[in-house]
Amino acid sequence: MKGRYLLGLLAAFALSFASYNTATDKMGVFDPSVLQIDQEMYLGKKLGNYTVLTERGWKDIKTIIGNKPTILQLAYYTCDASCPILTQNLLRAVKDIDPKDFNVLILSFDRKDTIDTLKAFKKKLGNVPPNWTFGLLQEDDIKKLTKEIGFKFFYSEKDRTFVHPNVLIFLSPEGKVMRYLFGTFPQTKDVKLALLDAQKENPSVTNLLDLSLLVCYRYDPTRSRYVFDPFVIFPLAGIALFTGVLALSFFYKKPKEV
Repeated sequence: MKGRYLLGLLAAFALSFASYNTATDKMGVFDPSVLQIDQEMYLGKKLGNYTVLTERGWKDIKTIIGNKPTILQLAYYTCDASCPILTQNLLRAVKDIDPKDFNVLILSFDRKDTIDTLKAFKKKLGNVPPNWTFGLLQEDDIKKLTKEIGFKFFYSEKDRTFVHPNVLIFLSPEGKVMRYLFGTFPQTKDVKLALLDAQKENPSVTNLLDLSLLVCYRYDPTRSRYVFDPFVIFPLAGIALFTGVLALSFFYKKPKEV
């Protein structure tokens, strides 16, 4: 058990900034780059129509998304390392975000998973908000979906564990892939901005002000983080400074009343 846990943690750390389904080279050395997702190739692609088996029966994935930005995590429910770590950290990252504004969908890519393993995985997480859905896919749909979003994985017979990317995929209300966040420790700021990114094509009246935040940030794919955009911040600071100088100049030049 310890060996599986350590292997999972090593995979998680190796995939913090790069995507972690192939095996080793001729020398038996694993090359994590083979699991890397070419984001530009998949951004903007719309998911197909899949039927998901949940605790409450079969549901259409469009119904689960429900015209809201949605965070998708692909995991396997018997994992005792990086999958539950990422899910737990996502729970923490979104605790202060209104659950009415988005959905979370956790789907298993392991054809051997069942409703029982799903429930056991969910139970370990503790209290899960109502906007979270855990589901299973048919084997053919697992292949189609993972190919559709560039998610590669393979099963290590020796270690009895899956090697796969640790990634959150942000979907638009229409089901388009809008952003990838890699690593097992998502930050609240990045999750909030990625959710805004996921909805920018079809903004609601209530989040127009929030969307203005995206003007000040840009997504850095090398770090899988949102960072301040200096090409926006510095000009805005210059305009604010110029406006302040003009205001002070006007104030001091204003003739005094006799």
